[in-house]
Amino acid sequence: MPSDTIAHLPMLPELRLIPRQCRLRAYTPQVVPAFAIADQFIAYASPEATYAVTQRLLAGARRTILIGIYDFTAPYVRDLLVAAVQRGVQVSVMLDLDQRKGEPELWADLLAQGCVGVPAPSCASAEARYFPSCHEKVIVIDAAWTLVQSGNYSEASIPQNPTDGGDPAQFVPGNRDMGLAVHSAPLAAYFTQVLQSDMQLELAATGGRGLGEPLLAAASSTLAAVRPPQIPPTRFPSRRFRPRRPIPVQPVLSPDNYMQVIPDLLAAATHTIAIEQQYIRGAQPAIRTLLGAIRAARTQHPALQVRIVLARPYGAPDPADADLAALAECDLHFGPHVRYLNPAYFVHCHNKLLLVDGRRVLVSSQNWSDFAVTRNREAGLLVDYAPLAHYYQAIFDLDWATGLADLTAAPDAAPRGMAAVQDLAALVPLSLGDYVEV
Repeated sequence: MPSDTIAHLPMLPELRLIPRQCRLRAYTPQVVPAFAIADQFIAYASPEATYAVTQRLLAGARRTILIGIYDFTAPYVRDLLVAAVQRGVQVSVMLDLDQRKGEPELWADLLAQGCVGVPAPSCASAEARYFPSCHEKVIVIDAAWTLVQSGNYSEASIPQNPTDGGDPAQFVPGNRDMGLAVHSAPLAAYFTQVLQSDMQLELAATGGRGLGEPLLAAASSTLAAVRPPQIPPTRFPSRRFRPRRPIPVQPVLSPDNYMQVIPDLLAAATHTIAIEQQYIRGAQPAIRTLLGAIRAARTQHPALQVRIVLARPYGAPDPADADLAALAECDLHFGPHVRYLNPAYFVHCHNKLLLVDGRRVLVSSQNWSDFAVTRNREAGLLVDYAPLAHYYQAIFDLDWATGLADLTAAPDAAPRGMAAVQDLAALVPLSLGDYVEV
């Protein structure tokens, strides 16, 4: 398919998203409790397992489903929620309504089918602007299961692979994302309180009306990327863990405690640090602090292995070149320390993974930008449990081993407009929310 038949993203002016530099109301960060949990954990990843885990847990809901998510454009996830409503489950969704293609229609349909919908208290709200973006991806089911993940409910982040681990004969490609489901009533109660408190910020500001008028007309164009030509050489089904003793679980929220927890975690590393991120905005002050913590750990432990997998950049060279320059200033160089996720296997690196010393793992929604770690509403789980960390480490090791280590092999990866495309089967639908800096 000739590349000149596809319009680049900067040529699509109708794709307007909500400005995230709005004037914010005062938010007071909360003390975030720690938990010790001896119950079930389910680790999963996209593109091969997220949908299967989500489908299974949502289908098992009997009383309540509570969701806070940034981007919701996948119609088959809507269908799972509507099916839950039809069997008597109360479904509540808080969504950062950015008016991207397909989202307003899906949102209206959820409300018409009986879901309770509350817009997130972000810059997308007409009145309750407490966070630039409500970028968390948290799902609480029956006050028992809590799912925290990096991926949105978009077709690329939760591709419809009903076989857990993916069926090679019918594999749907997508982003690299990760998630963690935890069965714990205390943890579920905590995240229920967080989500309901954020919903109340919106409801209080709007007098209980909830859904307000959209700030922008819905974007009219559909985006797509060229379908990866190969399926990943190894696919990872979800894995269930039942630890014999309580293990430490620390929720990590923005703006509440990310910058209190993660710099210390990085600085304490002695053997290995593995990071998988969309981007690392190393010129921004908070991200410089995170990189400084890595530098301090390497000073104390010169043999410390640091490996970073990023998304291929798209569009103009900046800020991608600036990101690599900031990493190079910390003696983290493309090839030996930094690689790009291979587009032969994945649509995009949308992950936000952090692994330290083979036992501590953070699965979260936070990109490495100042907004994500200090101002947005974001959520993650930091777990100290080696068997769980090893699951994610194996996936990271695959992405590292197959990643692009040569900058000349990392061409522009911009999402494209589909208007002029003839061969739609060669494309994967995208949501712009998976690509923009947040």
